[in-house]
Amino acid sequence: EIVKKLEPDYVCVAWDKRHTNIRSRLELYPQYKAKRKPAPEDFYDQVELLLELLESLGWPLYELDDYEADDIMATFAAQAKAKNIETYLVTSDLDVLQLVNSHTHIYTLKKGLSTIELFNEATFEEKYGVGAHQWVDVKALKGDASDNIPGVSGIGEKTALELVDKYETLEGVYEHLDDLKPALKAKLERDKDMAFLSKKLVTLFTDAPVKLDFERAK
Repeated sequence: EIVKKLEPDYVCVAWDKRHTNIRSRLELYPQYKAKRKPAPEDFYDQVELLLELLESLGWPLYELDDYEADDIMATFAAQAKAKNIETYLVTSDLDVLQLVNSHTHIYTLKKGLSTIELFNEATFEEKYGVGAHQWVDVKALKGDASDNIPGVSGIGEKTALELVDKYETLEGVYEHLDDLKPALKAKLERDKDMAFLSKKLVTLFTDAPVKLDFERAK
C-alpha cells in the first residue's frame, strides 16, 4: 500500500537478523532487550514465505550481524542523503524518529496499515515541541520499556520533553540541575550514569558496514 502511495524510485527492506547478538549494545548494557518475549515459532515459518515474496517483487533484503534493522535504515538514509535522494522509512519502531531531517521522513505504523503517521521535520516538531535530532535526549531521560532501556526512573515523556525543550540536550539538563525542583534534581542525580548510558543505547548507527545497492533497489 505504501509503495503504491509513494511510487518510489528505489525500495529495499531491512531486517533484524535472527540470532544476531547486537554485541555493541550488549557490551554497554547486558540487559538490553532482556524482557522482550521471543517471537512465536509460527512467525519463523512465515519468514520463508516473506523472503519468497520479496524476491518475487525484486526488493533486496538486507540483514547484518551485530546491527539491528534500525541501524541499517539509518545507514541507508545517510547514504541516500549524500546522493541528495529523499528517503521514506516505514516502521513501527519510534527509535527511528531521531533520523528525521531535510531528506529523511518516517511513516510510523501503529496498527498495521490502518493507522499511519507521517513525520517530517515540521510534523515532528509540531507533535513533540523539540527537534527530531533531540529525540535521543528525550529517550535517554524517559527510557524505552520495549528495549529494556531504563532512562531516569520516575521521568516520563512529558517531563523529558519539557527538560529537553528548555535545556536542549541531556548534557544541558545536567548542567542546570541547580535550577530544577529538588525532587526532580534528586532523580536526575541518582540515575545520571544510566541516563548517559541510555543515550548511547538509543543512538542509531549511521555507519553500519553495509552499502545500499541503488541499482538492485530500482
